Amino acid sequence: MIAIRVDTLCGLGHFMRCKWLALALHEYGKEVVFLVDKAVPEHLSLECMNEIKILPYAQTHKEDAHNTLKALSEIQKQVESVIVDSYRFDSEWEVEVAKQIPSIIVVDDLERAHSAKLLIDSKWCGDKTGERYASLDNKLLGPDFAMLSPEYHDCSRRKREQNRVMFSLGGGGDWCIAADLIALLLSTAPEVEVDVIIGPMAEGVESLTQLANTTCRLQLVQQPATLAPYYQSCSLFVGALGTSLYELAATNTPALTFSIAPNQANQQGALDDLGHYFHVPDLLTRKASEVVALILTLVKQSKRIIKARETAPIKVDGRGAIRVAEMILANDIKSSVTQRTLHSQQTNIWQLTESVQIRQCNDSDINRYLAARNLPNNTWRMTITSDIDVLAHYQWWFSNSRESFVMEANGKPLLYVWHQIYNIESQDYLIGGWFAASGEVNFAHAQMVLEWQLGETAAKYPKAIWLAVINKENKFVNLLNQRAGFVSIEQDEKKMRATQQLFPKASLTEFNYVGKEVNT
Repeated sequence: MIAIRVDTLCGLGHFMRCKWLALALHEYGKEVVFLVDKAVPEHLSLECMNEIKILPYAQTHKEDAHNTLKALSEIQKQVESVIVDSYRFDSEWEVEVAKQIPSIIVVDDLERAHSAKLLIDSKWCGDKTGERYASLDNKLLGPDFAMLSPEYHDCSRRKREQNRVMFSLGGGGDWCIAADLIALLLSTAPEVEVDVIIGPMAEGVESLTQLANTTCRLQLVQQPATLAPYYQSCSLFVGALGTSLYELAATNTPALTFSIAPNQANQQGALDDLGHYFHVPDLLTRKASEVVALILTLVKQSKRIIKARETAPIKVDGRGAIRVAEMILANDIKSSVTQRTLHSQQTNIWQLTESVQIRQCNDSDINRYLAARNLPNNTWRMTITSDIDVLAHYQWWFSNSRESFVMEANGKPLLYVWHQIYNIESQDYLIGGWFAASGEVNFAHAQMVLEWQLGETAAKYPKAIWLAVINKENKFVNLLNQRAGFVSIEQDEKKMRATQQLFPKASLTEFNYVGKEVNT
């Protein structure tokens, strides 16, 4: 028999992932018993109802460990291993239980110290994933070991409904703030329908209930046994990150998420690897009208977002519980770390040297582009020196008509470069720019990208004139453009009019106004 000590005091996510693991263990003929803090809603525990025992509340780790061992001794069956999934218990608990049952298996995602035979952490932390829990010999790390319902095994596609938005805060959460957001969304966009998933521990549902009584476009779904059909049919998911991260990845669902718990803190680069591009931790504190506007933009761009998700380097196939069960039961436990898989979206790539290339930007660049643009060493050079807000950036990304590219060295971004064509007073003008994404950018890189850009635009826009404004303090770029043939246009009224129209925030006292014929 295998025992699972799972925390049910801080939501149901811990129990649910352990339930899927228990069902996988059942498939291999293993008996499982759950030890919980309080009763689990019946509809969520039907498959293992006879295997759940409630422990008394303990004041200390040691007391809970003793309660656990006492409950297991009363079962009168040999317990091979104890799996523990709780943020409340740490290595002190594990050491105490191991005095009688040496095989301790830990499920965690907070990178705490442990004393265990095996550790399972499905959190993806990019290149640092394999470095976590360095003191432990045996560990299963990354989304390959995300323990999801069998319904997420290689999810088949379902036809998504247009203009259908799904909201969820997980098993609990306070709906007060989100309810105002949903009300504004429904009043702003009469074409939108909303499904709200109400978890068993949810609070502040009264205002949602009142709102649902006034419109047929809002459906409140009370404690569904599974969310898979809702993920698969909606145009956009809006909600707390948590366990939904891997369910969203498994179903390729477009999503806008926020954080409501410490374990939902994630580095955006790691989320990008999963194809999860729109995470704003403080979304619920933002101006409601701006959030609703972004929701509507993402709904409109749903197909484009799905396409980006499908080419993400980290895939979730829903078989994590099976993999974990197999490893727990294996005679020889081996560590395993999830690896990226390359799914290229690229068609336009220019190889400049053996290690340096330029490629056209795609939607996977959306967050890296903003992070680079907002680097302090870049912002002071801009006509707009303040940071660009993430909500404004997302809106701009889907509406801009720039041609944007990234220069990479050995697959890592060095700098971003862009240009855009305008027609003013019957003349085509090109404007553009570049900004570093790495501290390794040098003069040779900048010269290389400028020469490439001038060559590409000369072929594509042979009659255009380049216009640029360069901060007078930016000696690096002033010299670079001077060498490339840019000259002052301050005596050319027509070009000055066009430049001031294109760069209204660039004052003559701070910026040099320069230009260049494309084919000169």
